[in-house]
Amino acid sequence: MVYLARFLFPEAQAYGKEVSGLLQMAGSAERICRLKYCEGEHTQDLCLQVFKERTIISSIQEEDPFGYELTEPAKVKRACFYLFNCPEQMEGIPCSEAPALQMSRSRFEELKAQAATYTLYTLAECLNAETGDLLHSAQLARVLKYRTADGELRLCSRSTDSWIFQHAGYIEDASGGWLLRMSCESAEDWIVAVPASKAEVCSALYEWLLHASHAVNPE
Repeated sequence: MVYLARFLFPEAQAYGKEVSGLLQMAGSAERICRLKYCEGEHTQDLCLQVFKERTIISSIQEEDPFGYELTEPAKVKRACFYLFNCPEQMEGIPCSEAPALQMSRSRFEELKAQAATYTLYTLAECLNAETGDLLHSAQLARVLKYRTADGELRLCSRSTDSWIFQHAGYIEDASGGWLLRMSCESAEDWIVAVPASKAEVCSALYEWLLHASHAVNPE
């Protein structure tokens, strides 16, 4: 449970009562996801806990606590789309095809933090130096610089005697979005970016919540 707490809530501050309550419930959960998402005024920071016959969605913000229980798959699906501020009618719209880009996670995070201060050309050149793919690095650079949405998923699935962790992010601008897969091990410095629409990410999260697939993958 200590590893679970550190993975889901890596913030330095002491855990509040909302987080403590969530960790107590986690003992009987099959899967847990912490979801953070920001798009304009639409912001989310919460946990989804999957039990045998129900899914509980809980806020971890003490200043705005809430929690509700879902038992029907259709409602779980609608919740996934709502949390990402995505209309369900967008489901099935594929993102443009492009190869996955792999690079150093620490370098990517550095470029993401400084994207607003770089020209688009410079940012694309920096990404190209890491990935060796000029065309698609330029596409990713545009989304990094002009991003309108930013999300993070920390996924935990129970195995026989431990938890399996997965870590992913999502960024988007007016031209489209990218799913970011990264290692959960601090010693492993890699990130893989693949084009993905918001609807594809919502659908993948829904499938994971219901079926515990091995990865959040828009394919």
